Amino acid sequence: MDKNELEELRYDVAHYLLSRMSKGSQFQYALDRMLQLCDSYDEKELKEILAQDSKANMKNHLRKKKSGGGF
Repeated sequence: MDKNELEELRYDVAHYLLSRMSKGSQFQYALDRMLQLCDSYDEKELKEILAQDSKANMKNHLRKKKSGGGF
């Protein structure tokens, strides 16, 4: 088995194992992984990430048009 085939096999196995987890377990696993990734950021970088997201969310919120739907 060459390097590419082994990589594809790993992907298939990881996908299979993840699909067998409950939605809650998938979320917890993803959150744990994100915490590992965020560990390399310092306080300033983390605050910048949140500030960028807050600005984007506010812009999207202001752009949303309310429809006249209802009952």
